[in-house]
Amino acid sequence: MPNKQLSQIFFWPLLIAVISLAGLIFALVYDDAREWLANAAIGIPVLVAIFFYWLQPLITRR
Repeated sequence: MPNKQLSQIFFWPLLIAVISLAGLIFALVYDDAREWLANAAIGIPVLVAIFFYWLQPLITRR
């Protein structure tokens, strides 16, 4: 396995953290149609976790 730089290692976790933080801020500040955006942004980490925990092992077994 090749060595990776820190930016390569932490890119996706930081991106997910920024998206979920933006979703939390949107949920606190806005009270209109942007709530859907906030809910989607908060749900992204959950979907990523579901994919990597349950679905990816099923895909790689085939």
